[in-house]
Amino acid sequence: MPPSILSKSSQQTKSNSSTKREELPNEPKFPIRKYDYMEGRNYRRTMKQSAQFLPCDDEEIERLQVNHLLYKSLFGVPFFAPIEEQLKSGIRVLDISSGPGWWIKDMAETYPNSHFTGIDELIYPMSSLPINCHFRISDLSKGLPFEDNTFDFVTQHGVMLKYGQEDWDILIPEIARVTKSNGYIELVEAGGVVQDIGPNMSIWMMRLTVSLQTRTINLKVASQLQSLLEKTDQVQKLEASHRSAPIGWYGRSGDIMLECIERLFDSVRPKLCEDWSMSLQKYDKVVQAAASECRDFRSWINIHYVYAQKK
Repeated sequence: MPPSILSKSSQQTKSNSSTKREELPNEPKFPIRKYDYMEGRNYRRTMKQSAQFLPCDDEEIERLQVNHLLYKSLFGVPFFAPIEEQLKSGIRVLDISSGPGWWIKDMAETYPNSHFTGIDELIYPMSSLPINCHFRISDLSKGLPFEDNTFDFVTQHGVMLKYGQEDWDILIPEIARVTKSNGYIELVEAGGVVQDIGPNMSIWMMRLTVSLQTRTINLKVASQLQSLLEKTDQVQKLEASHRSAPIGWYGRSGDIMLECIERLFDSVRPKLCEDWSMSLQKYDKVVQAAASECRDFRSWINIHYVYAQKK
């Protein structure tokens, strides 16, 4: 992988932690009772297969940070709904499956008069949070723990690989329920189809698709966001669009997109190797070739967004 777009200090921390893992390869990062340890990565112990596909560790925090930087580079704005004046005046914002909270922390610093709540089934370590920003843990499969019509703006970013179909069926109506009348809902997801794809990337995508299907994870949900919101029959003024992201070519956004893909290769490595009875060495060879092909074939992927106003 080429030098990361993340800061040198972040990379030094990662390097130090990698050295420690080499010295103590069997030492998990989190309490054993709540986490599984597999091929150097930590996974939250749960009965939901979809929730266990991605790890939860320092490397995953960095992967999500790079995803956040991609959205900032590609779109140039942190949100699309016409709600900036309300944010400046002061409103309540909910970010679902907020993870390490990269988006919500940026927003809280930019709009100090508004209050931001992040919710997820796991809260990552955080520091230097703005006073108008807080996080809480909740089992999202049981719905959102808020009263009806609580928030003026409800957002969700990049949850495709975390949600099974049953999660979407539960959370989309819940998102509409907790949004105030005339408030806005906004969803952002990367598409699950790589265009102008090379042979090794095609092999990896095929294996990923099958592994996700066994966990009821919908790889094409990004292109279905509009219909999911429409089915609630609670929204109006719906707008949906996408931006195409080059993978490894066409400037800074292409470089960031390639790093997103390479970090995803690492994050799903243990599970794909287990699913397909593949050696780690063989997997690494395939994904190294796939990353190189993205530049050569000028591959690209769409990042979708949709926003709507609640009736």
